[in-house]
Order: sequence, then C-alpha cells, then structure tokens
Amino acid sequence: MDFSNDQWDWLGGWLKRRGLPGMAVSVRNRAGEVEFVAKGWAELRKRPIEENTLFELGSIGKTYTALLATELLDIQAPVTDYLPWFEVRSGYDPIRVEHLLAHTSGLIRGQEVTADSRYDVWALRDTEVGFAPGEQYYYSNVGYRTLGYALEAATGESYRDLLTTRILEPLGLSQTEPEITVEIRDRMAIGYDRLHDDRTPSPDDPLYPAPWLETGTADGCLAATAGDLAAFGRFLLNGHAERLSAGARVEPDRWTYGYGIERKGTRFGHGGSMPGFSSTLLGDLESGHVVAVLMNGPDEHVATETVAKFALDLCRGTEPELPGDPEPDTPASPPAPELAEYAPFYGRYRSYNPWMPGFRIEQRESGLTAQLAWGDDKPLTQLGGAEFRVGEAEWSPERLLFDAVVEGQALRANLSGETYYRSDFA
Repeated sequence: MDFSNDQWDWLGGWLKRRGLPGMAVSVRNRAGEVEFVAKGWAELRKRPIEENTLFELGSIGKTYTALLATELLDIQAPVTDYLPWFEVRSGYDPIRVEHLLAHTSGLIRGQEVTADSRYDVWALRDTEVGFAPGEQYYYSNVGYRTLGYALEAATGESYRDLLTTRILEPLGLSQTEPEITVEIRDRMAIGYDRLHDDRTPSPDDPLYPAPWLETGTADGCLAATAGDLAAFGRFLLNGHAERLSAGARVEPDRWTYGYGIERKGTRFGHGGSMPGFSSTLLGDLESGHVVAVLMNGPDEHVATETVAKFALDLCRGTEPELPGDPEPDTPASPPAPELAEYAPFYGRYRSYNPWMPGFRIEQRESGLTAQLAWGDDKPLTQLGGAEFRVGEAEWSPERLLFDAVVEGQALRANLSGETYYRSDFA
C-alpha cells in the first residue's frame, strides 16, 4: 500500500485549525496488510494516541447488529413476533424487522432516555409513526435498540454475548469491547465536546471533556482500536458488505442505506458519533481497501469522513485532495421579531441527557426554529396549541410539546419523549 507518515504531515495542523483533539487512522487490504497513523492527543497535552488506544464507535455498531439480525431473525417478520410488548401508534401495516434494519419504520430518531433502554422502546407507544413502514427513509436509533432486544428474545442470549461469540471472537477482534463500561475507561481516549452545547458549534469554541456514559444497546455500544475496526471492515469485503446492501438501491453517485450499511457504487461504510467521539468506516469493494478513522472530538464538521476519503484515495492510487479548512457555516435565517402567539415558548431549554443536552427556540425570518445542540436548525410547525412538528418534512415523526406555563413562559418541553426544562441563562 502506498501509505506513509510523510503523506500525513498535514493532519496535525489541520486538526489544530479545526479545534479538534486527536485522530487515529488504520488501513487494511484484502491481503491483510495494515498501516497506522495517529496525530494529536488521546488526552489533551498529556497522552498521545497509540495503536491500542480505544475509541467509542457509536453508530458503526449498527453494522454489527445488522450482521446478527440478518442471520438470526426473520427479517420479514413483524417486530411483535419477537417482542409482543412492542407498540407504537400507527394506522399502517405492522413494522417488520427489515424496516428497522433499513431505517424505514417511521419511528422517531430516539435518544437514550434511561439507563435500561428497554423503557425507551416500551415508551414508543406514546409516539406515532410518521409514515407507512417502507415508504420513507428516516434514521432511528431507537429502531436499532429494538433490534437488539429482538435478538435477545429470539436467542435467549444477551446482546453482549452475541457480539462476542458470533463476531468478535471468530474474527480475532481482541481489542474491541462489546460494551462501554467503566472497566475499560482507562484504556480509552478522553472524549471531548464543545463548551456550548445549545447552539451551532464553532471551531473557536473550546474543548472540554464530554460527559461519561455507559451503554450496551444495539444502536452503537462498542469501543475499539482503529486497527480492529479496519479488520472488521476487511471481513465485510468478503461478501458481507454486498449482502447487507441488499436492502439498498445501490447507485453510483449517491449514498443509500441498506441493512446497517451505506453504499455508493463500489464504496461502503458507516459513520458514528457519541458524546465526545466521532468515527468513520469506509471501504471499496473494487480495490479491496478499508479505512477506519477514529476521533475523540465532536462530529460537527464530519472530519472523520473527510480523512477517510483522503486515505482511501491514497491507497487506490487516486490523487488525493488535501482536506481544506472548515467552510463557514451556512448562515441561518436572520432573527425576526418575536410573535405574541409564540411568546410562552421562546428561550433556552436543557436536560442533563448527554445525547441532547439543550436547545433554543428562536424566531427567524423563515419561521419558528429549534436550534439543536448538533448544529442543526429545525423549523417548527404548530399542530395545535403547544404542540409542534419538528423538521421540514410533513411526515416527520418528531414532536415538541410545551407545558407548565407560568407567568407567560413554558417551564417544560418534551422533545419526542425527552423532557427539558427552561434554563434562560446567558
């Protein structure tokens, strides 16, 4: 492989200009040859990144879950065949396993509201699907957590044990952990997020250690080294990436989602993020190369995707384009005068869930807007009284409901099952 540290001298400065802590890159080919490069810090100015440094993988774990589900479950079966207690308000046909795998179920995106995420799945009965299953694509974390509990019900084994005995041990992935627990914390890089978590992120916003959490849910709970993730990607080259792509209409010029994997022509992969971590797995079926890029920093500028593409082009012999500095954020619709009918709702709301810690409700020229922590401004459409649909699409299942109005201000908001409270500090 044409891969050397000299070709990566730019990466350290690039991370610094973006205000990012550190990154590990590992590349493998079909022959099993491996390359590794790291820049920056596992812990700022204290500990460098090494080949055995663990990072949280986030949603790349969905690919592992999809491998298990397509082998152990009947993907045409209704979810209730495995989980009779699964329930969501719907006027459509039942949600099937394949709909969860392909993110076409119509379920809300979902956050980990509780430590035992089975409650998050049970609480779907208080939500409504946005569209008929199979009709649209809408990414759902809680849908994959549902798959994890279906796997446990079907096999009588824990999700952790299924990962270990059916994927990690057979592939020799000894530096991959099936759950994020305090027992592995001293082997991990320190995750970093921006200081301000209720507004559009900026590279100038300083980094602080992200909240620590433990998780063992099937939407993404693994920690691994870059080398182990690349080894898993090499395993996918052997027909598994194509099998998981069966649920996607593969096109040469845009990414589409299959079963726990994305495809664009001969390329495949998945990305992930956790509080303080970002990750990308990217492979090419034609050249037989796989790239794993792991970062212990926020995901707002899709940095790991950019670096993964550079590495893959380098290995394919394509002239790689050096990643540029961050483009200025697209200006949001300008602020507009507040409207009397929305007066109770304007302001800042906070929970202490690290997945979605806070948001702001603002009036803009484009309309009423929720400014969310991940840097995405979502338009709000009033459905009646204090209930709003979140997002542009008429079929969006996300809902925002305000209540506890005192002296003209709502003190509480519920965003698709997560409760927030007014927090109008500067």
